[in-house]
Amino acid sequence: MKKREYWLYLAGIKGLESGRRAILLNMFGNPEEIFKASESALRNIPLLEDYHIDQLMKKRNIDYEAEAERFDKQGIGFVTIEDKDFPEKLKDIPDAPAFLFYKGRMPKDTEPSVAVIGSRKCSYYGREMCVKFSKKLSEAGIIIVSGMAVGVDGFAHRGALEVGGRTIAVLGCGVDICYPSMNRDIYEKAALNDSCIVSEYYPGNPPLPYNFPQRNRIISGLSDIVLVVEAGRKSGTFITVDHALEQGKEIFAIPGRIGDVVSDGCNSLIKNGAHMATEPDDLIEELKGKYEMLIKAEKNRRRRKTAVLDGNEELIFNCLTYQPVQFNEISEKTGIPCEQLSVLLIGLEMKDLITEVDKNMYIKKAQ
Repeated sequence: MKKREYWLYLAGIKGLESGRRAILLNMFGNPEEIFKASESALRNIPLLEDYHIDQLMKKRNIDYEAEAERFDKQGIGFVTIEDKDFPEKLKDIPDAPAFLFYKGRMPKDTEPSVAVIGSRKCSYYGREMCVKFSKKLSEAGIIIVSGMAVGVDGFAHRGALEVGGRTIAVLGCGVDICYPSMNRDIYEKAALNDSCIVSEYYPGNPPLPYNFPQRNRIISGLSDIVLVVEAGRKSGTFITVDHALEQGKEIFAIPGRIGDVVSDGCNSLIKNGAHMATEPDDLIEELKGKYEMLIKAEKNRRRRKTAVLDGNEELIFNCLTYQPVQFNEISEKTGIPCEQLSVLLIGLEMKDLITEVDKNMYIKKAQ
């Protein structure tokens, strides 16, 4: 077998999490020696259970040359920590992954990246902020990293893809599985659009609950900065934040209204020392020192054409925020009669500047 095939053997051992895998590699030196080790030698390894040893013995019967060919046909790449294409950002993090499966193009270490994370049940405000930040960061040449979950993750990926930016989706299952299925559009575009789908789990591995906290260290590890859009105080988002702090990454958080459950976590992070992010430029400035190319990229960022508004349209637009505002409240604040206001609101929706999120409830759209 070739070196790559021995690595595939090690990657395919079910239930062998990264800690036990690291012990094996430290004891035997490389996957080939693990493959050749006797059962008695394996039983002398600390923390290996009977299940792991059975797997290590049985998996030797698989044709890994055929497996490698199968993955090539499916467009699945495989890179190990010994390879030059393995992300440098991941090599020195605690509990670094030994290998990655991927679809698309792996990021280069000369490319800046920001992890955009947050609640699965984000508010309208969170959604709009997420899209706004992801678009503007993407336009500055920054890769958006997230976990392809519903909520903030999905809006982060879509914001990047919408402006032709790059994104990395880190999965808690094999890269040949789209999970959740409702994010099929992200999965397909990221695999083909100069972006990337990444996982340390062998193709075919299902999205098991305990996979997701483990994959979060890769989300933060692939990023220069972690941006928290919305999160409750007990949100799973804090698993990624903890990994990021352990890895020495900077944490930014978007502030929310006091008392909003989905913003409590962000406000708490800021109170305890995280950087407050009110504009995408806050993060761009932080990255400029490390990535000189951003200085030029920022000057040449693509700008949306600003819609021309008449006086009443501008009054309405300035009256709205990223939190829903009721129709009658808009009329009262602007002094515009209801019949005229209805027509103007439709016009602003057609210009893609506002949206009706519920009956007679309107918000600004992130530009």
